[in-house]
This record gives sequence, C-alpha cells and structure tokens, in this order.
Amino acid sequence: MQRRGYVLAGGNSRRMGVDKAFLPVSSQSAVERQCQLLQELCPDGVFIVGRSKELFASYPWVHLEDQDGGQGPLDGIATALNHAQEGIAFILAVDLFMVTRDDFDALYLAMIHSEADVVYAYSTDDTHIEVNQPLCSAWRVSSTSDIVNRSLAAGERKVSQVVQTFETMRVLVPYSHLANFNSPDDFSRLKS
Repeated sequence: MQRRGYVLAGGNSRRMGVDKAFLPVSSQSAVERQCQLLQELCPDGVFIVGRSKELFASYPWVHLEDQDGGQGPLDGIATALNHAQEGIAFILAVDLFMVTRDDFDALYLAMIHSEADVVYAYSTDDTHIEVNQPLCSAWRVSSTSDIVNRSLAAGERKVSQVVQTFETMRVLVPYSHLANFNSPDDFSRLKS
C-alpha cells in the first residue's frame, strides 16, 4: 500500500505575526522538521501543501498548491488526497511542533490493522478534557477522497465535521504532543 506524507503549510499565521512554517524548531525550520519526521514512514514521498510555491523553493520536497486557493486545512487535505490517488495519506499540520515519529508509527499501525477511513491523534489533559487532532492523521485515500471533495465543494470548511462522516479510530498520544502554537507567547513556551 502506498504511503505519502503531506505537511499542511497554507495558513496565514495572523496571530503569530510571522509564517509558522519558517519558525526555528530544533535547529531547523518547522516545515523542514515536519517533512523529515514523515520521510522514513512515507517511501512514496513527502509533500508540502499550501500557498505560494516560491516560499518553499529552497526545500527538497515537492510543493502542492492548495486546490481551492487556501480555504483552510480541509482544502489542504483535499489537495493531498487528490494527489495521492491511492494508499494512505499522512497529514501533519506545520504548527504541531511536538508530534513525534512514534505518534505517526502508532497511527500507521492502527490504520493497517483496522478498517478505519481516518485514524487521528487525540489526548486528554489532567482534567480529562479531550483534544482531538485530525491534522495529525492517516487517511485511507480510496474511501475518503470523494467525500472530502464533495464536502469542500458544498462549502464545508471544518475538518472535524467531515471526519465525523467516516469510520474513524483515535490513537492516544501524550497531551504535550498536540500543543498548537498560534502566538508568539505560545512559541516562547516551546523554546523554554
């Protein structure tokens, strides 16, 4: 079964004030870190999905422009699924800086040992509040691509809404791995 990885890097990073794809994470840019994280798991290629190809020209990974001009992460997922055409598409948001290779190995194992259409990471904090993260996920292309495209064409923009239409499986990961960094204060916590 083919396995491709897609790093979603199409956001405008308004709250951060600078493009999150190029923030320094572990002595490299965030987009570089995410692509390298997926590389070994995805022998059929890793791709950067987002706006302006020129922004990513210096990286060795192929860039795919959002098919509908950057209508949010669901647009990026649709672009990835259309590109993959078959197999498994691993999706990772560029700003999930704490996700690990072990997290993706667990997603992959859950996918190959189940009939799920989408396998995604989730966690709970100390107060047992659940965090579901479909932007750290594995998608079975054959059973999800058409529905994602139809949903997008119908005006849906919420990934969480579309995920509910599929047979899913969740994989528990450490809570800190799903931290989302949207502001300079968030990012300064990562560095400390």
